[in-house]
Amino acid sequence: MADFETCMRNPAGTFGEPEDVMNRTDFSKEQKLKILKQWRYDEYETEVADQENMGGDKPDKLGEINNLILQLEE
Repeated sequence: MADFETCMRNPAGTFGEPEDVMNRTDFSKEQKLKILKQWRYDEYETEVADQENMGGDKPDKLGEINNLILQLEE
């Protein structure tokens, strides 16, 4: 199982789905929030690259990530 720093460097490569972040019992709420926000940033960057025809075909997970962030921020 990857440690927090590894998860922060590449959330999409570490977790299959954003929900998997929520299932980690060894991370605090704040750590989960940081990972999801990093993942959201990475997804935005991918969208920009896709709009410039530079990215590959990846499923869009922004909606799911945003919903989980909202849950954690409540």
